[in-house]
Order: sequence, then C-alpha cells, then structure tokens
Amino acid sequence: MRHWRQRRWNLRRWKLGLAMTLIAGLLVVLAIPWLSVYGPYLRLRLSPAAGPEVTVRTEQDQMIRMPMEEYLVGVLAGEMQPQDPPEALKAMAVAARSFAWLRVERGETLCATVHCQVWLSPEQRLQRWGALNTPRFTEQILSAVAATRGQMLLYKNKVIDATYHASCGGRTESAAAVWGREIPYLQSVSCPEKPELREARFTPGELDARLGTALAAMASKLRRNAVEVVDRTETGRVKRVRVAGEEIEGTRFRNALGLASTDLRLNWDGSGLRVETRGHGHAVGLCQAGAVAMGEKGDRYVGILGHYYPGTRLETLY
Repeated sequence: MRHWRQRRWNLRRWKLGLAMTLIAGLLVVLAIPWLSVYGPYLRLRLSPAAGPEVTVRTEQDQMIRMPMEEYLVGVLAGEMQPQDPPEALKAMAVAARSFAWLRVERGETLCATVHCQVWLSPEQRLQRWGALNTPRFTEQILSAVAATRGQMLLYKNKVIDATYHASCGGRTESAAAVWGREIPYLQSVSCPEKPELREARFTPGELDARLGTALAAMASKLRRNAVEVVDRTETGRVKRVRVAGEEIEGTRFRNALGLASTDLRLNWDGSGLRVETRGHGHAVGLCQAGAVAMGEKGDRYVGILGHYYPGTRLETLY
C-alpha cells in the first residue's frame, strides 16, 4: 500500500512539474515579442541622454509623450526601410531630429502622418514587420539613432528646418521655387537616385471634378491646348498649368489630381489627359532615395547631410 501511495505521489509531482514547465515556456514565448518591441524603448527611457520630451498626436487622435530618441525610432520605422544602408539611416535620424526639435521649440505638437513625420508605434511596427523580423529591424534602426544621439544640423548657430522627401527624380528643388521663401541651405542639388516613372490618365469629367474647371464642355473646341504647362522651375518642375483657359498653381494641380510630384509631363489627346511623373514629394531638402544611393556607394552620413543641406554643420546638442 505504501509503495502504491508513493507512486501516486510521484506521478502527481511529475504532472505538476510538467504543467509548471509548460506554463513557463508559454510565458517565455509570449514575452519574446513583447521584449522585442518594448525592450529598446525601456533602454531609451532609462538613458540620461534620451532627449527632451515630445508630444505626438496619433492617427487615432491620441496624445502620447515620449523622449525624443524614442520618438525617432518610430519615425525611422515609418520613413525608411530597416534594411537601408546604415549611413542613410543615420542621415535620416539627424534630419528627423532637427525637423522635430525646431517644431518642439515652437511649442508644436508632432503628428504621426506625412504632414509632419510618419511615426509608427511599437504595435504598428510589430504588425508591419512580424514577430520574427521585429527584433532585428528594431535593433538596426536603434543603432542609427544611438550613433547620432543628440546630433542636429545648424545654420548660423540655429537648428535648421530639415525638410526631406521620398524621391526627387534626379535633382532636388529649392525652397524658393516650391514655397517662395529663400532658404540658403535648401537649394537645388544633384541627386544620384534612379528616378521611377509613374503614369496616370484622366478624362475631362474627372479633371473638372477635381479642379473645378469646365473642361468637359470645352474639350471638343480645345483639341490641342486644353491642358498645357505655362511655367516651369529651373529644374523643370511645373509652376503653373492652364486648364481650359484657367491658370492653376502647379502644387494645387498636383494635389488635386493626387500626383506624386510636380516633375511631370502632360499629353492631351482630345479625349483625356495622360500625366507622366518622376519622383515623389516636394523635392526640397534630403532625398531619401538619394541618401540610400549615397549610402550604398559608401558615403558617410555626414557627407550625405552636407550634400543635401549645404552650408550647415553638425553639432551634438544633448
């Protein structure tokens, strides 16, 4: 009888041990994704050099406060690819930090969209990259942020407005040509990226609906000159377009039609408009595609920044 009780007790202990082992294993499995997402943030929050606090308004209209360096991890995740060259990621980190700092100094709240800088939360990054890739991708971005911690671009001892864009199509544009403001460090410079061409087509009715014109009623009379470019910048981007006799600013034309850029060619064939565009964005400041190309060639991030923001200097402010 005693032997039978001992066996039953041993079996019970074995089952209990097995259950505890399974529970511990499950907790580890559940903890790995959590640590891969939030671990880097814990390191940043505990660091004395995490930077000033910034406020971010999410797409769900929630207000979140976090240290600058933590914020930049989410920005690089939203604005770049983790697999991009490390020097390109570093250049982007400095530009994004300078861009954010200037707005924080003005007392502005940073949004999480292209209107400010695209910012991805830890949950969004996990969803985009998956549990297997998130630890590696986060570490690559975190390395770029840490390597440039506190570094910003200055012009005449003031942090610059470090604007940037996705793709310039081969040459950036000056701030004066796009926004009518002369900014010494935002000039047109050459870019090594290979531009991607995009094509779109619009009927007269679609153009009228988006531009508020009367093209459909006049299309038969305006076989050749229904839509034409009136003026271009020195780099060839459209400044003004004439549609059915009405002049429209190039940026308004681009935004209304949802075009990638104002570096475009128009072809009206009487029944519709074919638009060919190069690049993506306003083309002022750092070109992300160009920074990647320079990084692939072996350029350092300091050289990349100096190319796109001439006359500026790099300085560590915290």
